[in-house]
Amino acid sequence: MARSPDLPRANAPTRLAHARAGDDAPARAAARRRLAAAALACGLLAAGCEVAHAAPDPARKAEREAKKAAREPKKAARDPAPTAPAAPATPPPAAAPSTSPRAPTPPPAAGPPLPPCPPDNPLTFRSFGAGFLRTWCTGCHSSTLPERDRQDAPTDVNFDTHAFYLPHARDVYARVVLEAHALAADPKASTSPMPPAGLVPEAELRRVSQWIACGSPIE
Repeated sequence: MARSPDLPRANAPTRLAHARAGDDAPARAAARRRLAAAALACGLLAAGCEVAHAAPDPARKAEREAKKAAREPKKAARDPAPTAPAAPATPPPAAAPSTSPRAPTPPPAAGPPLPPCPPDNPLTFRSFGAGFLRTWCTGCHSSTLPERDRQDAPTDVNFDTHAFYLPHARDVYARVVLEAHALAADPKASTSPMPPAGLVPEAELRRVSQWIACGSPIE
């Protein structure tokens, strides 16, 4: 078979394309290197972003700490710490009873002068005064008597207890002792000694005078 005279011309573009392709190889290699460098740069940039996101921000950390510190006083005010119960107070020790003789209680200041109180006075409300007042006074001067049975005795003057009697001790001395002595000295004297039913014997007058002069001690 005879070779066609046009075959070399038909293969000419193919050879030209291969020649051009050989000429572009360095350019393609350079382009690949640029792409690889760009990819590497992107990878490094992405890693840096991730590290930046993972690392704590000092400003945000300080802001969180400030908010936490601001919440602490509110929490403490809302939930106060429990307080320990107070220890019971210790009562003071009882005073030891005194062994020295008790000084006589001074009598009320108002009223007539009284005789001196002997230092060894044995008379008290329990040993003498209560019986004397019950015998000679509480027939009219008792808080338990109705007004019609008091023989006109004032309703606020009663001798059935030591507390009731004590504010009137000088009056008892004046009415029972002094007026009895005045009437004994002058039967015509304008006096009204107590009790109205009869005079108290002189021995009892001396004892009640002494008891009142010593302050009418209760015991």
